[in-house]
Amino acid sequence: MSMMFWDYPQLPVHFMNREHETFVGLMNDAEQALTMGTFSVQHFRRLVQHCQEHFAHEEREMQRTNFPGLELHKKQHDRVLQAMAELLRGYIETQDIAPMLSYLQDVLPEWFTQHIHTLDQVTAHYLAAAYAKSHRRAKSTG
Repeated sequence: MSMMFWDYPQLPVHFMNREHETFVGLMNDAEQALTMGTFSVQHFRRLVQHCQEHFAHEEREMQRTNFPGLELHKKQHDRVLQAMAELLRGYIETQDIAPMLSYLQDVLPEWFTQHIHTLDQVTAHYLAAAYAKSHRRAKSTG
């Protein structure tokens, strides 16, 4: 089941929205390649690489702004990356697309939807407030 732009809420932090849109596109590309019989490991590796970069970006911003929920948020990111690594290893060993397809059609979209409605919402609102405060401070001293 492919996700679309309107399937998830937009957040008050633009980089998160851009990176989420890229994530959904890469997830859909990998799913479509699986269902069309054109899948290669590179489809999934691009998705994993994007997740690594996106999660690291979010985590740097959470750390920079002293977000109190950083550890909890990072643990969820780490669990997803670990699951992706295990799934990729399994696919490489067996060439069985069924677990990969299930993950891309059911598990990952469900996780993403839950994650964006909970941890990402809270994080984005915190970051937006921190950015606004920093901007006001910079304006008053400049």
